[in-house]
Amino acid sequence: MNTKKRKLPLWARCLLGLVILGLVACVWEFASSQNPYVLPVKRALLYEVLNLDPISQSAQTAGLAEGYAVQYYANGAPTSGFDHQADRKVVYTDGNITRLVNYLDGYLLDFPTGTTFDFTLSPLFTRAEGEGFDATVSRETATYESLKDVVTFELSTFLPFLFHDETVPSYVEHYQYRFLLSETWQQNNRVSVERWTGENGTDFIAAVLQDPGDAVYDGYLYATVYTGSREYLRVMCRFDSGDTALRDQLCAAIDSMTVFAPTGEGVYSTDYQLTLPDSWSEETAQLFQDIAGGDRLRWGIFTQDIFSTGIQETVPALEEDLDYTFDVILAYIHFGTDFPTQFMEENRENGRIVELTYQITTNNNEDMFARSPLLDLYRGELDEEIRAFARQAAEWGHPFLFRLNNEMNSDWTSYGGVVNMADPQLFISVWQRIYAIFQEEGVDNCIWIFNPNDRNAPPSKWNDSLAYCPGDEYFQLLGVTGYNNGTYYTQWNEQWREFDTIYDEIEALYRPHFGDYPWIITEFASSSIGGDKVAWIENMFDHIGDYPNIKIAVWFSYADFDGDTPARPYWLDETEETLAAFRDGLARTQ
Repeated sequence: MNTKKRKLPLWARCLLGLVILGLVACVWEFASSQNPYVLPVKRALLYEVLNLDPISQSAQTAGLAEGYAVQYYANGAPTSGFDHQADRKVVYTDGNITRLVNYLDGYLLDFPTGTTFDFTLSPLFTRAEGEGFDATVSRETATYESLKDVVTFELSTFLPFLFHDETVPSYVEHYQYRFLLSETWQQNNRVSVERWTGENGTDFIAAVLQDPGDAVYDGYLYATVYTGSREYLRVMCRFDSGDTALRDQLCAAIDSMTVFAPTGEGVYSTDYQLTLPDSWSEETAQLFQDIAGGDRLRWGIFTQDIFSTGIQETVPALEEDLDYTFDVILAYIHFGTDFPTQFMEENRENGRIVELTYQITTNNNEDMFARSPLLDLYRGELDEEIRAFARQAAEWGHPFLFRLNNEMNSDWTSYGGVVNMADPQLFISVWQRIYAIFQEEGVDNCIWIFNPNDRNAPPSKWNDSLAYCPGDEYFQLLGVTGYNNGTYYTQWNEQWREFDTIYDEIEALYRPHFGDYPWIITEFASSSIGGDKVAWIENMFDHIGDYPNIKIAVWFSYADFDGDTPARPYWLDETEETLAAFRDGLARTQ
């Protein structure tokens, strides 16, 4: 009997070898991958299923002096202990340093002794404040820009000895710091900048505001700590530029920070409450109550050249076609412009409310690398211009809606955060300064609107709309803006978005924080490129009543242009059909 084993055919052995090699490669890829879609799976397996800790207790306390104190936080509140799913923080103090261990964002960082922390916006970032400085720390993600980025990054994690990825640093440099690092921007805004790499690979940028004047801090330190994935830690510190010892201490601590896998689910602990000014005139207070407590939705309009032919011809013609008189007129003015008293009075006499948008720009937001008047306001150099405007508003004396610096969480406005030191706190300081000047000048007829864009640009946590909120007492209406931009700009991956899709997202984003405020759709519209604009308008009227906080909606009846080409045609009367759809919808809401 022949007991000799039969060998597999060569083709079968080759196939089996390929299968085994493929399995090994898959295991290796899973183990080594830093892909943003794979990482959550790996982390869930390790830290939720197996309940492992991403950082040991000994690592947390290494280097602390004996007798240190410890305080645990879960979901923003002090606690004696917590589970793995909580938003966990631990703060150690030993008299020499204050150490923060942030499980949610995956880092351990030492601060000067006496530092306190604000976990209110923990899913976005943690704020720290100590003697002579403050800091914001966030864990960010560099999104893929192209298929080439995907391939380059995946090869660098799978075969790091053969491939090196630069897409993440390139993303950070462009989206976070392209203005700050521009010599043109620096010269135009009197900012000096230096850059270096720390001993452990941290990318540092230091900036100083020249002629700081009233600036809270004139020194900035930005640090990018790379993690080997598409995630990175961003640290921004503000301090007195003359305190070089503090700067050196912060640099050393950041360059030595411990980075580990983030775990847990972030929890907000905001408590924004509508606060109405005691200084309002009776007429202003009555208008606000009519808006906030009204049982009907008010409609508004913007058209080209609103101050002349718009209000005199275009709007009346639209109203005649629609058989409707608009309650609200949207107008834009820029810094250095007088208060438009005659325009305001004309609208008041016609029973209209003006939503006056005041933008701190001197170039119509067309050159982001030019001088930023917001920085000069921060320095305290332009108060008299604001005072003159405020006096004119007070002298007119009748109520209006005041939308200051809308869409500040963007890179297309001169006053946007990323354009101005990449610092939302600077924006807040200027907002509060302008608000105080209005109060000092007796402006009792102004209803303030806080109005970020529905999407952040750059899409970073530090640049989230909540980072720009000036505080409860500094605004009375929440402005929400969400356009269906259409699909003209394919290079930006623009997609057709229905009204309910846009505003369901806005509702989910803002209601947990600003549910106490009345909302105004300060401007919105649908393009006609990429879908059915008539159907979009019909869908809008079907769903706008689903959002009870929305009290006013203003249609932007104009266009965005690509040269001379209307890239986003938003005109309400673009066709007889779009006009008819809006007319029928208005009739349903009356």
